Amino acid sequence: MTNYQHIQFIAYGAVTSAPTRVLPGNALNAYAADAESRANTLCGVVDWVATRYASTLGGPDTLKVVIVPEFYFRFGGPSDPADNVEESYPNGEILLPNVVEKVLRPHFSVPGYEDWLIIAGTMFWHKSAADSAATHPTYFNTVLALRGGSDADTTLTPQEQENNRDARAVPTMGRLSTNQKALMSRIDYSLKIDRHEWDGAINPMFQLILGDWDWWRWHMFTVHGVNGPDGDPVVFGLEVCLEHIQADADRNTEFGSLRSLRNQNPYLPEIDVHLVTSCGMTLDASDGIEARVGGYAAICDGMKPRDPKGPWPRTDVQVVTDIEAGSGRHNTSPATTLLDRQPLPANHQLGIPGDTHTPLDAVAVWKALPLQN
Repeated sequence: MTNYQHIQFIAYGAVTSAPTRVLPGNALNAYAADAESRANTLCGVVDWVATRYASTLGGPDTLKVVIVPEFYFRFGGPSDPADNVEESYPNGEILLPNVVEKVLRPHFSVPGYEDWLIIAGTMFWHKSAADSAATHPTYFNTVLALRGGSDADTTLTPQEQENNRDARAVPTMGRLSTNQKALMSRIDYSLKIDRHEWDGAINPMFQLILGDWDWWRWHMFTVHGVNGPDGDPVVFGLEVCLEHIQADADRNTEFGSLRSLRNQNPYLPEIDVHLVTSCGMTLDASDGIEARVGGYAAICDGMKPRDPKGPWPRTDVQVVTDIEAGSGRHNTSPATTLLDRQPLPANHQLGIPGDTHTPLDAVAVWKALPLQN
């Protein structure tokens, strides 16, 4: 167990508002190869950050948190048919664990990554019409959080396993955690086509699962071995884009998922670190941010900037300064400063080698912040 004194955020900026082709050649529907290529690129980017900023990153008393944008895992083609159900992978409930076990888990299990938490963006995927008991496919968008370190660093204790079976307890993550985005927005499937009815969250076959208590409660979690300065576990909250301001598929909630979760269950502890992976979102003090006073909210967003010369990656880190009675608004101020914002080398750009895109994939490294329980 480590009592971390500081936390440091790293944003990995890749444009995810449109699919990026990563596979050369003409092979069609190479879903696994596409996802594994993206995973390998992510591994290379984090390795590059760890080496390039070795003197800038905090030491063993600093938890390093990498945030990757929503839709990082989105099929880039080529495919047949050409739209490939709006560039989504089939059967992501099988593909994502396979990619984790083949690429991500072994890579981040090596010494040196025990003080890292990677929010690896989301995988956009679908089940066929036949597997959805419907006349159309069903879309899902699954977020992945991954802890670095050895199996010993990430194996839950018997007490943590017991607590995870307690419906009222905040669950503890070991090696990894996945959760499904609460509801789709138009950018999930297409900015021009309304396929709201294809959302897995409102499909009768999946609705009970995606709206059940286990799904809700895993928006908050602690991480095995990650404690604050006084030894108490650091409580994380994690949302995907639209979840930050709208909690469920019925679109009848006033606040985002974490705010709604804690409003409806006031016995839950305060959130120390609120994380958002997104594509077209900013941190929202009125309806979204749910970190405690003195806690942090951090985001990395994959929406392509209108100004190609504008700041990239799209990232922000705020500290909550006070919470207004009545409205619940979480007022914030900038929590820290950027140490560096740097385009990645050509061999770490997402895409087919030799291809170029604007803006270039880049990273932003924030100055470490004190963790305070």
